[in-house]
Amino acid sequence: MRLISISFISVLLVPLVLKAQPQIGGGVCRDSTFSGTYHYLLGGTVLAGNQYVSYSELGKIVSDGSGRVSGSAHASIGGAIITYTMFGAYSVQPNCAGNMALTVGSQLSNFSFQLVNSGQGAILAFSSTSGVATGQAYRQSSSNFPAQCGLGTLSGGYGYQLVGTAYLSGNSYYYSQAGSATGDGRGNLNTTGVINVNGRALNSTAHGTYGLGSDCTGSAMLTDEYGATSYFISVAQDGQVLLFMQSDAGYALAGVGQPIFVAPSKAVVNAASFEPQSLAPGAIFSIFGRDLATDSGTVKVTVDGKDAPVLFKNSTQVNSQLPFDVSTNRAVSLSLTRDGVASNSSILYIRDAAPGIFTFPDNRAVVQNQDYSVNSPTNPARSGDIVTVYLTGAGAVSPAVPTGGLALPNPLSLVNSPYSFAIGGFRAAVSYFGLTPGFVGLYQANVTVPSIAPGSYSIVSTVAGVDSNGPLISIR
Repeated sequence: MRLISISFISVLLVPLVLKAQPQIGGGVCRDSTFSGTYHYLLGGTVLAGNQYVSYSELGKIVSDGSGRVSGSAHASIGGAIITYTMFGAYSVQPNCAGNMALTVGSQLSNFSFQLVNSGQGAILAFSSTSGVATGQAYRQSSSNFPAQCGLGTLSGGYGYQLVGTAYLSGNSYYYSQAGSATGDGRGNLNTTGVINVNGRALNSTAHGTYGLGSDCTGSAMLTDEYGATSYFISVAQDGQVLLFMQSDAGYALAGVGQPIFVAPSKAVVNAASFEPQSLAPGAIFSIFGRDLATDSGTVKVTVDGKDAPVLFKNSTQVNSQLPFDVSTNRAVSLSLTRDGVASNSSILYIRDAAPGIFTFPDNRAVVQNQDYSVNSPTNPARSGDIVTVYLTGAGAVSPAVPTGGLALPNPLSLVNSPYSFAIGGFRAAVSYFGLTPGFVGLYQANVTVPSIAPGSYSIVSTVAGVDSNGPLISIR
């Protein structure tokens, strides 16, 4: 009999290692991927007493990114409205699937979820002998900066759908509604849509009011041809998603809305980078919309109750300067008035600094070479040259300049906050960073090009810990 070597047996006992399939655009999730405040909507069927009834729930979950969650919710169990708080733990697998154990009162509930869009949202599912429910969660803000809401967060037109069951006079009716809702950013809400009750279609036009707290949750009340209805509401994804649930007893109805065009908070941008919610005191910003101005008319822009000088206007775009004394690190309201007619309001979150480098249409930075010519691939700068970069949103300066006033050449107004510049990831020395003399809201930085191989590289400004956009500069 032939003997098999021990070394050969040991090879057989080693488990096969399968190579992971390459994934274009893939990634790995961790507990920290699920972090921040999420608003969610659930719908399904649950057991109440001895019968199954429709269920809807609108809630908020706050995750610490380390495995702990807490939250609150409103729910309808067959038309009985309840409100509760919860706390618990969660875990996330590398494939972005997760589990959550929540304690509500003395009851423990288990949820499974699938993170989507790099943790910006999640698909939720609950299943037990007492019922099933599924839904979706949306992160309150896409950025890591604190998202604060106000009346102006719910502004402009939203397309919406509402579905569920109405329990009236001992009977249940299948119910759906779809249409558009328009908020004015000041607490007034109008809707128009089509209601379907057990197959019977009815037109509806409603008017009412809404309130929205800094935590992006609130309520609304609407009155149409058929009576008054009230709702719990939440706004998520920086105004891109509206969630709502009818709060009247006898209804298990909930729905979602999304902007018909673009949420107003996304239509107010840094005039250099065109990034929304990237604004700082003294910055030039752009407002995009419809019927904003006429050639011969007047336009007034206010931010936090302060006048913001208008620098440019046409029917679809208005450029203005944020007041240097505007409040920072909290939600403020913006509105525009054209020929005495007020627009809807919008909520902005102003940071201490939010630099944006001006660009040409091909994402090339607006940069002057040392000889004052415009930098381009055919006219690059040399290593060691001092180039001038133009930007806005660098924040407060010393000495201060009045809002709307021209910066002076003597004395020069220097940026107050800590800052740095990098070209192609290499630190670039800065000999001057401040307002450009003779201009409003325009900053310039005189930057020394580091020793770097020829090519086109991203140039980035960091002010008060906030990075700018990264347009290209050419080096030879």
